[in-house]
This record gives sequence, structure tokens and C-alpha cells, in this order.
Amino acid sequence: MVMLFIQECKKIVGAIPYWLFVAAMLLALFSQGVFHFVGEPLQEPEPGGHYGTKQEENPAIIMPAAFSRLWSEFCANDYTTYPIGIVKHIKLSSNKQDKMAEIFSELTGISKDEVLQRRQETAVASHDSGDAAFQIGENSMQQQEDGSFTIASEKSENRTSKENLTIRDDMNYVDFRRLMQQADDLLGGGSDYAAKNLISYGTVPLTYEEAKERYELAVNKDHITSGYARLFADYAGVMVLSILPVFLAVVLCMKDRRSKMQALIYTKRASSAKIILIRYLALLATVMLPVIMFSYLSNIPIWSAYKGITLDYLAPLTYAFDWLLPSVMISTAVGMFLTELTGTPAAVAVQSLWWLLDTNMGIQSVQAGYGLFRLAPRHNAGAKSYFRTQDYLDHWENLIQNRLLLVGLSLLLIVCTILIYEKKRKGFLGENKFFQKAFFRIRDRSH
Repeated sequence: MVMLFIQECKKIVGAIPYWLFVAAMLLALFSQGVFHFVGEPLQEPEPGGHYGTKQEENPAIIMPAAFSRLWSEFCANDYTTYPIGIVKHIKLSSNKQDKMAEIFSELTGISKDEVLQRRQETAVASHDSGDAAFQIGENSMQQQEDGSFTIASEKSENRTSKENLTIRDDMNYVDFRRLMQQADDLLGGGSDYAAKNLISYGTVPLTYEEAKERYELAVNKDHITSGYARLFADYAGVMVLSILPVFLAVVLCMKDRRSKMQALIYTKRASSAKIILIRYLALLATVMLPVIMFSYLSNIPIWSAYKGITLDYLAPLTYAFDWLLPSVMISTAVGMFLTELTGTPAAVAVQSLWWLLDTNMGIQSVQAGYGLFRLAPRHNAGAKSYFRTQDYLDHWENLIQNRLLLVGLSLLLIVCTILIYEKKRKGFLGENKFFQKAFFRIRDRSH
């Protein structure tokens, strides 16, 4: 069995597609800067400094900020949404703009007609202000101490107090969330006005105590290196390992068919379970080897920047197996199962669609995307994401459930692959001409 495993590994590593896979992985990771994480090392916060910001559900901050943004987009009839993670600008029809005006009417306490009138006045004022010229009044020219003169400009004021809307005083946060959700529904979803996304408007500065707590968690819980390994896993999972392994699996399974090796393999004394499991393990091993190498190449430069702090040197290895391996397992299992079932590279299309939907579930999920059915969990909020230790700990159970689910689904697909393989060895299922004809007919139509 060991010899068969080594042979499979050699067959995979000796093929050009494998090295294309490694090159694509390296290029994708390099483009995300995972080999230059160190930047400015984490410093212990000192009293009286600026410690960054955080988001919290503070109605006093969220309500006026979200209201102001929605009003601005309503006046311009240009709404920004991210329905599938890609920015989309929405222009509503007159009918839907009227419905949005009704939402503003309930938010402000004024009539819908007056809301529309204020919108018109704001649009005119905004247009005129862009063309405003500088005017010199009789008291505009002033002499400075050095003898030079300055001219104070006066921009013609076209805005009136009528253009400024405010939320009515008796509006509570529950009703506000409901109305914002209605606005999001009107836009087709994917906007920051969805009730679950309103927290994005609640940006507040970190206090010294909060910054100190974050620092201690990063040092004592993550031992610094775990934070960097986690960010590597975020990029590697979403950019590479949720999609590329399916290509290797399809190529390996299709290669036997093209080289007419199927009949020879079917006559081997080795059981179907043994053949499929060894091939699956060989694919996982050859994929994970460069993953572990790149993870350490990303983490090692950080070690010298944190002298005197206890580091976790196994963190890259831990996250490679805990976080990334399940994504590799499911992508590979889908490739083997569908290729064996259909005799076509349909697995590439299926996995690509899943990856596309998972990756583009909305930009809000990038910061903490640990949904049960996520193909690639996300933990990324830009600069210094590796120090968001508490956010990770809060979602740890969700992550474990997600990873275990993918592992279970992967093993189920492999069992199904074994059953299909065994049927073929016994002469059933044939060459799956039905699937092949259907696949190539779809391919020809798409071309």
C-alpha cells in the first residue's frame, strides 16, 4: 500500500499540471502580500495614543450615519450594493423611488411629497454648488502683516435649511432597523442598510484599555505567530485551496481515461476502496506539501521582529491542517466524484460555481465569515487583521463546525466514488455516455 501511495505521488508530482498548480498558488499568494506580513510589528500601547477603531452597535452613532448615507444616495438615485461581493450601482425606477420616499417619510415624520420636494431642492443645490463662482465683496480683500493681500471668497449659498432632513425624535432603533431593512430589500439586497450590516456605521475609537487587552491576547493567546498564520490561511483558502485542487483531481482521473489505462486498472487485484483512497490521499499530500512550505515562508520573517516574546513555531502547521485541509479535501473529493461519475471535467464547473458563490457572499462576511456551509472561512479586516484574536475566539466553535462538516461531506463523496468505481469494474455504468454527451453539448452551446 505504501508503494502504491508513493507511485501515485510520483505520478502527480511528475506531471506538468501539478507544477502549474504550484505556480498559480505562489502567484496568487504573492499578489496578496502574504510573504510581507511583518510590516510594522505590534507594539504595546502607551497611554494617550491613537489605537485604531472598532465597530459596535451604538444606535446613537449608527442611526444618523446610515440615514445620512441613504439620503445622499436617494438624492442622487445612485445606490451602492454588493449583491454577490462585486460592487453594483443601482438606479431605482420612479415607482421604487416613491417607495424609498415613503421610508424616509416614516423615518422623518414628514409627508412623502415633502420628502420628494426636499430631494429635488437638494439635487438643484448640489448642481448649482458645483458651478459656483468666487465673488469678491467690499470687505473681502485684507492686508496681512507681511504686506501681502488675501482675498476671502464667498461661495453663493444655494442650500436652504429645508434640504436638511433629520430622523424624528421618537424613532427607536428597532423601528430604524426595520425601515433600513426595507430599504435594502428595495435595492435587491447586498447593501449596508441590511439590518445585519448596520454595525458597519458604528465606527468608534478604541480605548487604551481595549488596545491593551488586544495586545495581551495577541501575545499570550496567539503567541503572535498564530495571528499571522490565520491571515495566511484566510488568503490561501479563498484564493487557492477552495478551487485549484479540483483541477488536479480532474486531470488525474481523466489522464487514465485518455491513456486507455482504465481497463488495466480495473483488472488490478487491489480493491476499489484501496485504489480510490490511495489516490485521494496522494492528492491531499501533494497539495498540502507546498501549502505548509508557503505558510512557513510567510511566517518565518516575522520571528525576528518579536524577540523576547514566546512564539508558537507550530502555528503555520496547525492552521494548515485545521483551517485549510478541509477546503482541500472537499475540492479534491468533488473533482474525483464527479469525474468518476460523469467521465467529464464537469467537476471544474461545479466547484467553480460553488467557489464563486462562496467568495462573493458579500464584502461584510470578509471580516468574519464563519457560516456553517462556507467553503472558505474568512477572517480579514485589512491592516493588522492578525491581531483580532478575540474575534477569532468568538467564532471558534462556528469554525470547527464548518470544518468538520466539510470533512464529513468529503468522506461521503469519496465513499460514493468508491461505489461508482466498483460498479464500473464489474461492468456496470459503462462509460457514462449520457453524461459525456450532455456535458459536451452544454460546452458547445456555451462556445
